[in-house]
Amino acid sequence: MSNSERPGLNDADSTKTVTLTEKDLKDVVRLFRLFADPALVGSEAGRFLSTNEPGNRSEDRQVLIAKARMVLSSRLVRERYFHRDLFGEPAWEILLALYVIEDSGARFTISKLAECINAPLSTVVRWIKTLEEQSLVSRVNHPTDRRIIFIRLLDKGRKALDDYLVAIPG
Repeated sequence: MSNSERPGLNDADSTKTVTLTEKDLKDVVRLFRLFADPALVGSEAGRFLSTNEPGNRSEDRQVLIAKARMVLSSRLVRERYFHRDLFGEPAWEILLALYVIEDSGARFTISKLAECINAPLSTVVRWIKTLEEQSLVSRVNHPTDRRIIFIRLLDKGRKALDDYLVAIPG
């Protein structure tokens, strides 16, 4: 389907924004609810939506990860409608992204983290330093390549996110 055949999308907009129809917005809302719905844990839809192996963590943990995924996703969708600078919270997005991928076994380098949260590399580097100073994240050297550094969530950061996600509705 070409850009001219898509509703609300033309060639000039194809690299900038996408206009969603009312049906698209309803679908997004429905998907966010699915991400946060504890009833999906263990269901076919829950396995489809989750990047984690089913059954290798408690249901409670999977529910919290689904909530975090919903919070992070909704923040990224928000950028379609509002300029990023209005709500710039890269430290929060870094913590959420690390929390969401933690159980999947994946690891983020600083550049992958910047790409994931759609933030400049320099911003991510600055915020990682701040998060390290607060003992929320740490840098971990690659076992064989000294040029690669991974960022991981520390217990203090994980506990704070667990407590926050338990406290919010959803």
